[in-house]
Amino acid sequence: MATPAATTSSPAHQSSSLYVGDLAGDVTEANLFDVFREIGPVLSIRVCRDASTKKSLGYAYVNFQNPLDAERTIETMNFTKIKDKACRIMWCRRDPALRKSGVGNIFIKNLTDNIDNKSLHDTFLSFGTILSCKVVTGPDGKSKGYGFVHFASQDAADDAVEKVNGMLLNGQQVFVGKFERKDHKIGNLVKTYTNLYVKHFDPTITDEDLKKFFDKFGSVTSVNLMTDGETKGVAFISFSDHEAASRCVDECNEREFEGISQEGKKLYVARHQKKAERIHLKKAAAKERAAQYMKYVNLYVKNLDDSVSSITLKEVFQEYGEIVSAKVMYDTTAHVSKGFGFVCFKEQDAANTAAQSMNGRVLSGKPLYVAVAQRKEARKAQLEQMYRSGRPFIPPGGGMAQQGPQGGMMGQQQMRNNPMAGQQQMPRSILGGGMAGGLSRPANMGGMRVPQMPAGRGMGMGLGGVGGVGGVGGVGVNMLGMQRGAGLGQQLPMQPRPQLPRPVAAGAAMPPAPGAGGPPGVGVDPSRLATMSSEQQKNLLGERLFTKISELQPANAAKITGMLLEMDNSEILNLLDSPEQLRDKVNEAVRVLTEHNS
Repeated sequence: MATPAATTSSPAHQSSSLYVGDLAGDVTEANLFDVFREIGPVLSIRVCRDASTKKSLGYAYVNFQNPLDAERTIETMNFTKIKDKACRIMWCRRDPALRKSGVGNIFIKNLTDNIDNKSLHDTFLSFGTILSCKVVTGPDGKSKGYGFVHFASQDAADDAVEKVNGMLLNGQQVFVGKFERKDHKIGNLVKTYTNLYVKHFDPTITDEDLKKFFDKFGSVTSVNLMTDGETKGVAFISFSDHEAASRCVDECNEREFEGISQEGKKLYVARHQKKAERIHLKKAAAKERAAQYMKYVNLYVKNLDDSVSSITLKEVFQEYGEIVSAKVMYDTTAHVSKGFGFVCFKEQDAANTAAQSMNGRVLSGKPLYVAVAQRKEARKAQLEQMYRSGRPFIPPGGGMAQQGPQGGMMGQQQMRNNPMAGQQQMPRSILGGGMAGGLSRPANMGGMRVPQMPAGRGMGMGLGGVGGVGGVGGVGVNMLGMQRGAGLGQQLPMQPRPQLPRPVAAGAAMPPAPGAGGPPGVGVDPSRLATMSSEQQKNLLGERLFTKISELQPANAAKITGMLLEMDNSEILNLLDSPEQLRDKVNEAVRVLTEHNS
């Protein structure tokens, strides 16, 4: 029989800190405070979040003033639902050695779907003090059929394994055993394996041929040649002992055998691995590789010509210091360059010098964009932060509108219609005017009523200067700024519509904008762009971006254009030349806007 019932009591030292796990993603500190303040005075609560995305990691720490309140919380509120999701509460233990040692930890599998954390906890509570208990679930919240129970002592764990293993739980026989870490299990398999995985052998070979070949290394118990009408090119060989299998791997792997190995390829022989093991090893290798590269500095290089290879990239950058690796990314299906790559430097100073020197330098006719590489999550978090802060875009050298006594705009800078409503400011040429002046930023757009364009007229991009023909058969709209001293909250006066030029017949060529170097939608010539001022460059690039973004996201074209204009000019040029990369950037911006609005 099981030992007398035990409760999940506090540890030997009087602790008042609790770990609260399995939280819903939208649970905040305020929600937890409302739940736990009923037990007793709460000193602090912290929901742990991702450093870059600021999203909840699904767990939190709660510190009570009185250790007895913390103990009562575990006894009465463990597995309580918070926002329709049952939480797990246990003592906060700063030292991870107890968890990693595996002492007192058991593994249970073949569980029915209706067994949850609380059911598993109640089942094993009679064997001793439980530190933690969890049934593993998938993304849909359904049980995966296995779980873990961590006892405070190894004796309690051994007792549970002995008395529950092979028993029926909810009418289904379960397996209960001592928990082993995957690394330890894999290490044991390496020392005891007998099954081999073989590929790159001759397609005409038979089971008998394979058995005859591998019999010379030891006793072969079975040969399984995978076929589906025709051979799949893989086979599984099972030996009677580990020594024979190990010897076969050592003597056959990466070697050619006449009549056995496929022509032009070497025979591949290795220990058979299950899919879960392969995934685990792949993740472990990626993690180790990432930790190794954390010591180095990785640069992101964009706007590469198709002729630039990894070797060329390394040769160009190696003058700045020792390079660990250099790689140009290729499309695996089309076998062409994606236009960007990475250069990893061993020293921080060398990477900084290379980024400063190579950014903007022309390589194979294209100006490079070079910056420190960032993960996608970090870039997304920066876009979200920029959008939430309402920081408008000001190009290098762009004019800054001065603020009048009552919030009006002073001087000869004019405020244009701002579709972003206080977010990124758009170039003048995009908003209809085509003027060469710098961008003006409103000091405060809160409460300002921005004139709305009539439905069906589109954005009205002036492509031929002031009052040009609209972008999609629309009218070029030119909004005047507020008069001197106009207060916030007043409606902006509309400028009388300028005289429009005679409509151009369908199919006729549009007159290019001054210095545009071609009609919108065509790639901008970098050499001509270099002769313009910073303001003119942004205006021109903004026109081209807006035209292309309008085809993908007409409703948010203005906002997305303003967001993308914060990028470097060379990176914008690359987007204009690559519809696929532009589509990815637009989709990323749409996600940011959607998350912000929600």
